[in-house]
Amino acid sequence: MLYRVLIVSETVGGVGRSTGSVVDILGASERNNRRDAIGSAMLFYEGQAAILFEGMRADVDRLLKRLFADPRHRNLQILADRPIVQRRLADPVRLYALSPEQGAEYLHGRRLEEVQAEGLERLLSCDKLRMSDCAA
Repeated sequence: MLYRVLIVSETVGGVGRSTGSVVDILGASERNNRRDAIGSAMLFYEGQAAILFEGMRADVDRLLKRLFADPRHRNLQILADRPIVQRRLADPVRLYALSPEQGAEYLHGRRLEEVQAEGLERLLSCDKLRMSDCAA
């Protein structure tokens, strides 16, 4: 059975804010998620990360364990963890970055952990952030 998990965390230091840190995260995520048949999408915004991922329960649990042990994250919260019938995320990793204008449009002044899980899931599974049906 497949599962979809949504987490939000605070990022430590410059994580998600510099090109180098994002490249490191994308490289490791691509390798690990491809190996474990996990699809994922990540969003870094104002010192927070939202990560949506899908896969088999054992693989999802292994990824959760890695994330909870990762010193680049703190105050990690699981916003959703549920079985699914079909994947939304085919890619091992997708990265989203919001400009300040997009953040205002989609988040309406809220921090990532303040957005309802369904809204973040829609945002992280959208192909184009400019689509109105992707708004959180």
